[in-house]
Amino acid sequence: MIDVDLDQVAVPLRWPKLFGREAPTDVEIGSGKGKFLNELATANPERNLLAVERAAKYHRLCCERAARRGLTNVRLLRTTAEDFLFRLLAETSVANFYVLFPDPWPKKRHHKRRFFKPETVAALSRALEPGGRLLVKSDHQDYAEIIAEVLGNTPDLDPIDSAAAFAGLPLTGFEHKYRIEGREIHSFALQKPK
Repeated sequence: MIDVDLDQVAVPLRWPKLFGREAPTDVEIGSGKGKFLNELATANPERNLLAVERAAKYHRLCCERAARRGLTNVRLLRTTAEDFLFRLLAETSVANFYVLFPDPWPKKRHHKRRFFKPETVAALSRALEPGGRLLVKSDHQDYAEIIAEVLGNTPDLDPIDSAAAFAGLPLTGFEHKYRIEGREIHSFALQKPK
């Protein structure tokens, strides 16, 4: 059961029930086409990986790709990040969060739709286990400045070296494309104190 049916699960989500085993659980918010998710899951079969994607087209594509690879450590959830964070997620339950290239909503009238806001980061922090990490990347300069400001004002998370935190992790489809184009990538890494 890669595709999680929200009508068939108890809230808040419990990983042993969802994955059928006890294992550290990482969450990618906004999985897109699933390149990062599938490569990370393939390289780390001992970890649970949950992807949250709002867009039906990308959700289906991720499910198909994970099923083709035979990944038993992946689950996909089609909902909004806000529904996931504020309704479905248990406190101190996530080992790592990945938020990679979130939509920058560049038009001023759309800024309220941006993912990185103080209340969202506070919810991420509550959900992280002690020692858990929040890893973020953006290619959008203006949004990266906002992300840096919001993350810098989060008292429950400590900044850590982003190059070291991202070392060995796969690239997203966006990042692969952006590197070829020579775009600057802004990386952020934070950790919840143990």
